[in-house]
Amino acid sequence: MFPVQDLIMASRLALVRLYYLYYIAFPNDKKITKAIVGFVYSVGTIQTLVALHDFYKSFCVMDSSAVLFDDAVFNSFMWLTIPLSSTLVATVAQLFYAHRIYVLSRKKVVTAVVTILALAQLSFGLISTADFAHDIPGESPISGSMSAVGWGAAGMTCDLLITVYMFRFLTIQMGRSSKTTQALLTRIKRLLLETGLLTAVLATTYPLLLALVGNNTYAIPGLTLGKIYSNSILVLLNNRFTIVGGRNEPGFEFEADSYHLSELPRRESTGHGIQE
Repeated sequence: MFPVQDLIMASRLALVRLYYLYYIAFPNDKKITKAIVGFVYSVGTIQTLVALHDFYKSFCVMDSSAVLFDDAVFNSFMWLTIPLSSTLVATVAQLFYAHRIYVLSRKKVVTAVVTILALAQLSFGLISTADFAHDIPGESPISGSMSAVGWGAAGMTCDLLITVYMFRFLTIQMGRSSKTTQALLTRIKRLLLETGLLTAVLATTYPLLLALVGNNTYAIPGLTLGKIYSNSILVLLNNRFTIVGGRNEPGFEFEADSYHLSELPRRESTGHGIQE
């Protein structure tokens, strides 16, 4: 389980770095955006501290060989570090993307479906949290596997819907945009594809390992899932960050304040801007 601890620290350091870049680069973002960033960062911090507490108690205070698969010890705060923290961050991330979909495309149906799936994921996640919290000590939390399957299915479906729709929408808009805007859209498409597929895979792997394998193997995707969602939000926001004089600096004719790409048509020429 030590590789899990290393994974937690690596993802935590990545989140800290992204948060620092966001803090120094975009001090004038809207309050709601800052609140979202602050929320996911705070949840990630609490998750890391509690998870490290569990690892310390399991492998440092007690005999690691005796408690490697001792659920009574290892799962003391698992209800907080996996289902609760991950489902809260996932819901915020999915609703964040739902808002982006509506602002960019004005498609109420797609936005509504994404919102419903995000809330369904939240509901299953809270049920899974309750199952973990009331699990019988010394037994693997298989009692929560059914709710975890629902949580994973709703989360995977929502992530894939967001990824496919945004990828298709941005691909269409690229044909109507100038070269400078196409460079920005290409970066966003790549980011959405990578993070969307990764979160979908983790959301699928976690309940499968919980239900079929057990022995705390589900902790690897479970502890990682929330941090991937947090990183995806910050990477998307920091995607506006440009190093002046850098190799990949685009010659934008517009200034993208905040993350409202829907403002691009009003800042580019009529013939080349994104059409809503």
